[in-house]
Amino acid sequence: MEVHAFTAQLIDTGAESAALQDALADAGCLDIEVASHGTLLSVANDPTLDLVVVAVHRGDCAALRRIVAARQGVRVVAVCDESDIDAAFAAGAAQCVTRPVRRRELAGRIRDTMRGNAATRTTVRERAMSETIAALQREKQDLERLACVDPLTGVANRRHALELLAAEWARCTRDHRPLAVVMIDLDCFHAYNENYGHPGGDRCLALVTDAMVRCLRRPSDFLGRYGGEEFMAILPNTDAVGARIVAERLRAAVENLGLPHIGSVCSPVVTITAGFASIRVLPEDSADRLIAAADASLLEAKSLGRNRVGGHAPLVKPSRVSAQRWERYAPVYVDPWYADQITAFLDSVENEARSHVDNLHRGERGSGIALRRLEEKSRRFELTAVGMLLRDLATAVREAEPALLRAAADELVQYVMHVQVVYRRTCEDHLQISVARTG
Repeated sequence: MEVHAFTAQLIDTGAESAALQDALADAGCLDIEVASHGTLLSVANDPTLDLVVVAVHRGDCAALRRIVAARQGVRVVAVCDESDIDAAFAAGAAQCVTRPVRRRELAGRIRDTMRGNAATRTTVRERAMSETIAALQREKQDLERLACVDPLTGVANRRHALELLAAEWARCTRDHRPLAVVMIDLDCFHAYNENYGHPGGDRCLALVTDAMVRCLRRPSDFLGRYGGEEFMAILPNTDAVGARIVAERLRAAVENLGLPHIGSVCSPVVTITAGFASIRVLPEDSADRLIAAADASLLEAKSLGRNRVGGHAPLVKPSRVSAQRWERYAPVYVDPWYADQITAFLDSVENEARSHVDNLHRGERGSGIALRRLEEKSRRFELTAVGMLLRDLATAVREAEPALLRAAADELVQYVMHVQVVYRRTCEDHLQISVARTG
């Protein structure tokens, strides 16, 4: 590393002063201030100094200790007798040069000290820059999180919902799987606002949203507010039959709320009309075609009288057994910002749990490193129960108890397979993000 020009103070007025000044000049010192031992403490108050060279006489390192204690980042090179080297280093000198002073050796030690100075400054500067970049990235993420959610309903807004749809479209294209969309419209909502006022309309939207998000049981499914009283449910890996079942579940859930609606032409309570469509995604297709097909089904259902589901699929009665397994665990609410990451995370958790059972069958002992990494992610996603189950499995792996390990792995697998993930941010969560950003 090249040594740039620097400034130094020489604490010595004796016979060595000239030789020490020459050595400093050889090392690249631009400005040399010569002072006596009586001015040592003033060095700490001079922000322009890069280096201090102190001549230690007759084993007296007390003055050297005082300046090191007060130097505020200024490095000190001590010139001393060989018998005083340990004491000089103990006093805090960065370098020691013994008498008789050899000019080239002293210049080399000074250059080495200044390289250390430069490296320290670079490290501090880089650390500060990294911290600034990290802070800017956190602020950017907080802004994106605030901007991705509809503040009234807490679900993904239109922009974020379409971004998530694009991500699911790419995944389904890659995996050659079907993708379904359900377009939803609150029936006669303008009349509702006229009769109950906009505050009443806002409360209605919040209650309807709460009912609908509870109908989406798989971690891959999510709801977005498309605009006004319109919503969109996105159902990856879902055919037309599955889409019809979910759409009817959404319709029934809203109707069962029993919210009075005296201005409705189709029901005495608040209802929705839904239209669904599902296609097996091909590279030449686009998500716009899927949305258009679901929207066409919605318009057809509205033309037939509202409070119904439109779309083309065989009528299939939902299985009560299938529904019961989703009631085994309490729903988990997750910020919509993470909607495109949770499914992959839960798959990783399930695979890791199964791998430990496989290791048990093979008589091999697994490592808990991957479990700890997954636990860290669970904290970021605020999946508290998953984190607890991962810790239980890690304990079983560490203690190498086959029965305990098998039970912990099975409980974890059952949970991630059947837990209902609801992508909705509460008002409190939204407020916390805002406060964290402004604070």
